Amino acid sequence: MLPKIISCIWCSKITKKNSFNQTKSWRNICTKGYQWIHQLIEERGSDLETEMLICSKCLTMLYKARKCRGTANGEGFCGDGNNEEYCIWCLKYSTETVPLSAAERISLLCDYKIYCSSNARRCVNRCLEIPVQRTNEPTRLTAKQTISILNDLIDEVNRIKLMPIFLENDSVGSEEDFIAWTGWNLNQLMEMTSLIEPHMYKSKHRSPFGAVCMYWIKLKTNLSFRQIGTIFKIQTTKESIRKRVEDTFHTVSTHLYNALVPLHLGFHHISRTDALEHHTAYTKTFFGNNLSIIWDGTYIYTNKSEDHKLQQETYSGQKSRHLIKFMSIILPDGYVLDLIGPFKGKDNDAKISKAILDMNDNLSIICEPGDTQIVDRGFRDVAGVFEDLGFAVKMPGFLKQGEKQLTAEQANDTRMTTKTRWVVESFHSQFKKWRFFSERISQDYIAYIDILVRTVAASLNKYRSRLYEGKSPEDYALANKMLLLKSRSSHLEQLIINGNLSLRKQWNNIYDIEPDFNFPYLTLDFLREYTCGIYQIKQSSSYAKAHLFNNDDQFEFQLFSSNDSLLHCRLHSKHSRTTKYYLCIQFDNDDDDDPIKDHYCQCKSGARNLGCCSHVATVVWYIGYARHISWTPPTRTHIFREKIFVC
Repeated sequence: MLPKIISCIWCSKITKKNSFNQTKSWRNICTKGYQWIHQLIEERGSDLETEMLICSKCLTMLYKARKCRGTANGEGFCGDGNNEEYCIWCLKYSTETVPLSAAERISLLCDYKIYCSSNARRCVNRCLEIPVQRTNEPTRLTAKQTISILNDLIDEVNRIKLMPIFLENDSVGSEEDFIAWTGWNLNQLMEMTSLIEPHMYKSKHRSPFGAVCMYWIKLKTNLSFRQIGTIFKIQTTKESIRKRVEDTFHTVSTHLYNALVPLHLGFHHISRTDALEHHTAYTKTFFGNNLSIIWDGTYIYTNKSEDHKLQQETYSGQKSRHLIKFMSIILPDGYVLDLIGPFKGKDNDAKISKAILDMNDNLSIICEPGDTQIVDRGFRDVAGVFEDLGFAVKMPGFLKQGEKQLTAEQANDTRMTTKTRWVVESFHSQFKKWRFFSERISQDYIAYIDILVRTVAASLNKYRSRLYEGKSPEDYALANKMLLLKSRSSHLEQLIINGNLSLRKQWNNIYDIEPDFNFPYLTLDFLREYTCGIYQIKQSSSYAKAHLFNNDDQFEFQLFSSNDSLLHCRLHSKHSRTTKYYLCIQFDNDDDDDPIKDHYCQCKSGARNLGCCSHVATVVWYIGYARHISWTPPTRTHIFREKIFVC
């Protein structure tokens, strides 16, 4: 018969039953005299058993711990300091453990009020995130233990005083802090560090990771080099602090540029096949399978120079400020093909584009005749140059002298262009979240501003997801619908143009919309589909607020005297205080699938059939949706207007 195996209730040490009978190294603790041990067992999360045995080593340790709970009573704290034989987190024996650092022990004390000695250990695999509670284990420290913990606290405070906020391993900053201060998360910053670390010399004032953080903090916040030196606790003279951070900034700038830009920016870094993968449903449906590229200029404000010639060349008459310009060349999903510059502030987009085409032939590396160049109205003087190279040019329509409204065809083409072109504006917004580029820079930076700009663009290509995927089945469905709507004509437009329907006569005013007013209820999904996007819906609340303000909180509109399915309204212009536009909407209460039959507005793009203008969207949004959800205009800006003096 096999001998019975027994184990220690505290450390799980195993022995045979006959060994227990032959020696005095084991003790049965089931009696009431050992209730204090029973409490300790329950605090560890273990259950009491009918037969509980403990080895002499554990019993001696527990007696010593009980005896030395002496001089200082830590109310609200727990832990007696006898923790070198088990994990301080999970209280388990027989696991592989490692010693705790002083910072970990202080963190345990401050965060969880658990005292542990310098011999405390923790499981190698980091068993728990939150340590096991010890509610019935009060802390009583001896004089020696009290002095030890005070010394540890002093050492930790001194360490924190000299520790930068951003460290690679032991950081007091959270993931959100890294993003807020640098624009990148910790893993991305560590990867950037690995790219430049082999090229940087070591310094006692900063680590390679700290250098990368300094660089991005400068671009993200535009703090002075001296202020950044304070954040990183650089210990030297004031002037040396500024100089060291500035030198670090330029060093990181050079190495990051060399590591990122050749691989992630420029016409040479991507093949035509890869560039075609950046199509969206809209560019592919509207303009075909050929490559589509979006062009747009952006600018960075500069200080006024003492050099008269430089002052003249950087002054922009359009912005009435001194600035330098860059040309952004973007693929349809927001991937940056190239960012070229700087150019003089006095040069317009057309002149800059022509200069780019004249300076080099890089565009021919990935572009072929028949490809589409998507631009804004500022490129009209260079459109012919693109066409001479065999490219198709897509540009928003513009009014000729004496015209007040785009034709339906022009308005529809404009909508197709803006539907694909907005990503370049979104890129500029993303790019200028690094405040260095959105604020006014010193002219000293002009010498290497191209390095900084192109490094940020390359980093966005490498580390950020695309601004707009636009390849879902819903996107393709909407793109095909817009293509079909392009050929549709507006019956209301013809009636108004031919004089068969007046926008000024035979309309009955409606000042107060009753809850049961007979107008189709429209969902947000329907509105998004009807407007072919979300921009007009986002604008609707602002237009509706202004219309309510101008009409004493009543949404004034009119119904046709002989046809209740024709609605008429007059909305103000967003840009002009005196301009108002008449619009007309035809609806059908009996058609649940297509309740809005037609629309027309007198604004510049009001004749289009691809979606509608913001004025039409405002009326259908408010009457068909907002009033049903008891929408009220936000009042946050009222206090701003009240603070402005009236002359």
